[in-house]
Amino acid sequence: MNSQLSQLDSEEYHHWEADLKLIVAGIASRIGEEFFRVCVKYLAELLQVRYAFITEFVDGEEPKAKTLAFWSGDDFAPDFDYALAGTPCGAVLNEGIQIHESGIQQKFPDDLDLVTMGAESYLGVSICNSQGKIIGHIAALHVQPLNRSYEEQAAILKIFAARSAAEIERQLAERELKQQNLRLEAALNQLKQTQVQLIHAEKMSSLGNMVAGIAHEINNPISFIHGNLTHARQCFDELLELIQLYQQEHTQPSQVIQDKLDAIDFDFLRTDLSQLFQSMQQGSQRIGDIVKSCRTFSRLDESTFKVVDIHESLESVLVIVQGRLQSEDLASTIMISKDYGNLPHIYCSPAQLNQVFLNLLNNAIDALEELDRRQISDLESTSAHGNSRNIWIQTDLIAEQQIQISVSDNGLGIPEDIQDKIFDPFFTTKPVGKGTGLGLSVSYQIITEMHGGTISVTSQPGQGTTFTIQLPIAA
Repeated sequence: MNSQLSQLDSEEYHHWEADLKLIVAGIASRIGEEFFRVCVKYLAELLQVRYAFITEFVDGEEPKAKTLAFWSGDDFAPDFDYALAGTPCGAVLNEGIQIHESGIQQKFPDDLDLVTMGAESYLGVSICNSQGKIIGHIAALHVQPLNRSYEEQAAILKIFAARSAAEIERQLAERELKQQNLRLEAALNQLKQTQVQLIHAEKMSSLGNMVAGIAHEINNPISFIHGNLTHARQCFDELLELIQLYQQEHTQPSQVIQDKLDAIDFDFLRTDLSQLFQSMQQGSQRIGDIVKSCRTFSRLDESTFKVVDIHESLESVLVIVQGRLQSEDLASTIMISKDYGNLPHIYCSPAQLNQVFLNLLNNAIDALEELDRRQISDLESTSAHGNSRNIWIQTDLIAEQQIQISVSDNGLGIPEDIQDKIFDPFFTTKPVGKGTGLGLSVSYQIITEMHGGTISVTSQPGQGTTFTIQLPIAA
């Protein structure tokens, strides 16, 4: 009789061992959420229990666990967090492996989840990482008393716990690797942004120094000319008055004088010189205005914020690009249309905003130049688009504490598939050697990061592009 029982126990053991090998093989190649789901389902089947779950411990003031997979007998239940205090899972954390064949509700009366599930028995074991630190646990519950031996159940739990530990560690390592990759990516992006700023700052600084130098060199002689024109006009008027007095006193000049008067056409000369002085006065005034605009623009090395007139900054930039608007490379002159609103002075960094305005205007001119080049080889496009070349600058007060500046052109526009990339560092739609991909990226940083504003683009291929800037009036 004893021999027959021993034989039955041996057969049952080998059957259990074979099942366990098949299950371990079945979960060996699974990873992630799929692994945990397959693991708890197989665990419930092997132990012949209703519930099985795997958790990961959550750091905090009170010990908590978060389920990674929960088998509820018929299907997988949603994952959830729960406190470990007063639960058999908490006992696993503090005391090690727990196997309660029956009466689990009476042993842990504060655990209301046991009542909800109608649990009668419980078994669980901690999951430890390679350093021996507890990182979670694996457990099972049943609505009836357990019927397997303690050793058998403990062996099954430990096998599943060991495999679960490896998977949790793999996931933790993967998370840390992802975090490192994100940190590296952030550092790389920051490095790119810094590189962009340095390159563009050097470029704009060189331009600013050149403009400031030219303005300074022109300012002295033009100031001398403009300042002396009034005195020269007075001297000319006095000489004319003297000549008129001579004519009144000497009504019969000699033939030599009369021939000279006829030769120079004195009456015409008197009128023409008056107009010439007026033109010189206007011209010198215009040069003075240009010098003033250049000096305004050349504040590129300034980093301080101050209260400024945005329209003054725009006008100074327009002076800088004036030569490109009338370039011989263009089929026709680019017309600038300005619609300035009644704006208050705003608190900003004028040097930095000058960069933005210059970038936007240069991009608009580039777009119109590209349109010209396309039309040379595409007569159909020329016919459809016409020869008008326009840039519109509009400013508005859109809110009590916010202004808006828009720069539009009627160039070729930007393809829809790249519109979301134009503010990326080093991204450019221009040919090699024409653009660096720095201008718009730096402009985006200046507007958003330095001034707390926004810059956006709307473009219709074949129709044109509009860049819109919104800036707070005060910091």
